[in-house]
Amino acid sequence: MEYFWIVLPKMGGFLLLVLIGFTAARLGVVKKEAMPSISGFLIKVVLPALVISLIWENHTTVFSLIHYGRIVLWQIGAYLLLACTGILVSRIFKLPESIKNVYRGCMVGGNFGFLVIPLIMALFGEAGGDKYIPICSVVDTTVVWTLGLSLFLGRSGKKENPWKRVAGNPIFISILIGLVLTTFSIPVPSLITDVVTSVGDTSYSWGLIYLGCSIGLMEFGGILKYKSVLLLAASKLLVVPVIVYAIASRFLPQTESLLLMLITGAPSMTSSSMLASQYHLNEEYTSAAVVVTTLLCMVTLPLLFLITAL
Repeated sequence: MEYFWIVLPKMGGFLLLVLIGFTAARLGVVKKEAMPSISGFLIKVVLPALVISLIWENHTTVFSLIHYGRIVLWQIGAYLLLACTGILVSRIFKLPESIKNVYRGCMVGGNFGFLVIPLIMALFGEAGGDKYIPICSVVDTTVVWTLGLSLFLGRSGKKENPWKRVAGNPIFISILIGLVLTTFSIPVPSLITDVVTSVGDTSYSWGLIYLGCSIGLMEFGGILKYKSVLLLAASKLLVVPVIVYAIASRFLPQTESLLLMLITGAPSMTSSSMLASQYHLNEEYTSAAVVVTTLLCMVTLPLLFLITAL
């Protein structure tokens, strides 16, 4: 229970930033047309700057990555559990073909960049938990654009080389750059490191404000049409994270166990809607899944920390 009371005020700050973004969107301060530009700036500039600065700060090298092998394997296992749960639930409830693949893809793909990373910084930064961000980012990028994308496409016959998405991901590229600089001890002027660090530090506030803007601009018309979205929310936001924590806490330190719970308990990634549009999947269902899981995570995330504190 002690850890829950430490987390609670930080969650209050998290919700306040989301509310700022939500209000800005509702008042028209942030237009829908501006969201792709904001998203692009965060993904291609701010988050890579954060990752590089954390690699510098923690002196992470290629040779030190072996120390993170345990959390990498556990994170991959957690994603596989999400995938298996999505496949199992979609079969048990005999979901229609038009939404089955989307359901499974939304189970795996979580909002890592705009939600998980800011929360890791806020909740575990003081305990050194932010050192896991570069490593977990690599795993998330790789799994989402390989396993997650294959679940989205299913047997649709569409061909896609997922490794191009992984290799071209800005965060993945920034990790490679950071590792090269630290592994070979390449000197970088303090002027550059200070600027990169200051840009990266804005990811916490801007990531959550962007999330709030996304909620404020979401359309809620088709939500009630798909009851299976509630199944998605229950399994992705509560059931799987609790199972992951219950198992991981028996073998891993508290910080790593909570980290895995947070990663698996994140809402469906906002780019799911773009994937649905690109590959002519059920875009309406995908949007409903993103809306419902994003809204409900405001309740389920504090609830998860309360459950783990009992």
